[in-house]
Amino acid sequence: MWSKLDDALIDHRKIYAAGRVIGKNGPVIALGFYTLGLLWSNKHLTDGFLPEDVVLRFGHADNPRSIADALVKAELLEKVSGGFQIHDFDEYNLSAKHIKAKRKGERLRKQQERATRNGHH
Repeated sequence: MWSKLDDALIDHRKIYAAGRVIGKNGPVIALGFYTLGLLWSNKHLTDGFLPEDVVLRFGHADNPRSIADALVKAELLEKVSGGFQIHDFDEYNLSAKHIKAKRKGERLRKQQERATRNGHH
């Protein structure tokens, strides 16, 4: 599964706001952590939801809880029951329902192509 990132993130005010809360190397840590969450969500088709236990196991950073909290403060993530929601995920990414329907359509198309190649109509 592919994830789309807006190149405006490299100097987005929310990345810098989270970075100020994080401290040394904060903007790059914020950008990396946000990207990690986006990739994880797309891989697992969670529509931007990041379970708290998953975020706390992100081994890419020393203190994932404080980074997630900084992203919440900067409004890149939202604290929700059981974890975090990537802010405006559905505005920029395909839904799990859409992706699953597309995959199903692709599977059916491939099955039909195989059947046609093998002489079955």
